[in-house]
Amino acid sequence: MAQQLQPSSMLANSGQRRFCRYPVRKWNYGIRGDVPIVVVLSKPMTIASAPHHCATPLRFRLPSAAGIVQFCALLILVTAGIDRRQAVWADGGPKSYVVNYRGKVRLSADTAIDQNGEKFKIAGLSGIACGFDNHYVAIMDNSNRLVFLKVTFKDDGTIDQATVTGGHTIPTSRDYEGIAYTGQSRNSVFLSNEATPPPPALYEYSLDKSAKLLQTVSMPPVFKYQVDNRGLESLTRRPDGKEMWTANEEALTADGPVSTTSTGNVVRLVRLNVTGDMVKPAQEYAYIVEPIHRGVGQPVCSGLSDLVDLPDGTLLTLERSAIEGIPTFETRIYQVDFAGATDISKGVLADGLKDQVYTPVGKRQLFASSRIGENLEGLCLGPTLPNGNRVLLGVVDNGDPISRNTLVSFELADSAPLPMKMIVSAAGGGTVLALCLILVLARLSRRGINTAVN
Repeated sequence: MAQQLQPSSMLANSGQRRFCRYPVRKWNYGIRGDVPIVVVLSKPMTIASAPHHCATPLRFRLPSAAGIVQFCALLILVTAGIDRRQAVWADGGPKSYVVNYRGKVRLSADTAIDQNGEKFKIAGLSGIACGFDNHYVAIMDNSNRLVFLKVTFKDDGTIDQATVTGGHTIPTSRDYEGIAYTGQSRNSVFLSNEATPPPPALYEYSLDKSAKLLQTVSMPPVFKYQVDNRGLESLTRRPDGKEMWTANEEALTADGPVSTTSTGNVVRLVRLNVTGDMVKPAQEYAYIVEPIHRGVGQPVCSGLSDLVDLPDGTLLTLERSAIEGIPTFETRIYQVDFAGATDISKGVLADGLKDQVYTPVGKRQLFASSRIGENLEGLCLGPTLPNGNRVLLGVVDNGDPISRNTLVSFELADSAPLPMKMIVSAAGGGTVLALCLILVLARLSRRGINTAVN
């Protein structure tokens, strides 16, 4: 935590000026170094984490060159309208992330050809998983079809090209919603089934020509209380293959009511252990979905649509809210915090959460907007960009009048100090402003400024 300034004597007269040297080594904007800030006080006020005024005259010193450059560039970035959350310094605790929307594109085709040479129409894309070398696989709901895609990106995470490369037909048609790819060696996918019946489960199918069923993963008994068409919507697998996660879209009847415009609903995040090729449910955690967004029209639903398990074990959630009106859809992305959360897979909580005491997971909003304007249902981790950030790639279900076969991209960044390379490149047209500020600071440091109080 930044050092605190000591309280000064009361500033009785309005318009008094005081220059304070305040180090911000771990301040909100993540500036490294001992960078001074000149504050002109016209009345008592609170500034970020420094709740008091300067106590005694302090001589102003010119900081290091690197400190000045970072401070000036930060001013330029903020005035240019860049999301300030990108510059938050993470001082301990779990790594935090920032998500920026990078646009959407329509698929190159509305049909695909499966492993048997059969052509089919692409519709109802509800989940997507990353394969390898810019290849992805998406699942169509209420069918037995998968779609293979090749997607390339520009340096900022914007989609460059999205091409349909083929399809895959599996033996059994169900209301599949989530999908997770196992890797090149096993070359299979897990699919989550949303509908009831049959009993809630995950199914693993081979991606070779046989498309055979490799295993069925039964869910805990409490999932028999899922609401039809609001069941296992999501599925993700960590890139190292060591764990998977799934969840129901809206509350089980044993856990509580579904969302309204004033209240959210509780769903179960289910962690799945992966031992060799076998998968088995393990811990469960309560997750609170936000209420249905407000707009002009009839509320429909608000649920957990998909999950993304990052390489460091961080779990991201995709929430989808819908109304029959305007704006029709709201998309929300959160980062989950498991600190202090109750494992609800044990004891009475395993049978239902109504009238029980438990602690749900925490969450931090990374993105919330209606600007996508379509039914974004699936989300997965994409490639690493030249700046070290990652892509999140989403897929739209075209099962409503306004949605199409669309891919949506986001840039996922660490919420950390701005690297010098980014600062220099971002400064651009603000170089003159930065230079002027540096010259002023240099002149002030030569003259020396003592606190002046009228």
